[in-house]
Amino acid sequence: MTNLRKHSARAALAITAFAALAGCASMGPQTPEQQVESRAATYWKARASADPKTAYALLAPAYRDLKSEKDFVGQFGAGANLRDTGVAKVTCEAPDRCTARISLTAKPMVPGLNLPVVTTYLDDTWVLEQGQWWRFEAP
Repeated sequence: MTNLRKHSARAALAITAFAALAGCASMGPQTPEQQVESRAATYWKARASADPKTAYALLAPAYRDLKSEKDFVGQFGAGANLRDTGVAKVTCEAPDRCTARISLTAKPMVPGLNLPVVTTYLDDTWVLEQGQWWRFEAP
């Protein structure tokens, strides 16, 4: 390997290492709002894609202690008829309680009617238990 190639390879390696370290430094601890936003997005994406196992796993341990995944599916169905979901905003009212404002877009299915796609919003409660954020669902 020529000196120029060795120098270029070392420079490329140094740049890559520096970029990786800079990326790690900017990925500090997430705020509670960021954590809830991520988990709420995962929950509703799972509901929209008929993935009850993932959605159920994000429910508070107290709910899961009382209700099985089968009970959850029986109560809410395997999925929801959603075209799009999103987290519009997260507000934490207390250190262990946050509300995620969820946007849900769906096409209502009413026989004989061709209704337009609609977007609605709901407030989702998330609680901090055992060091993790969980979706609160009353049993």
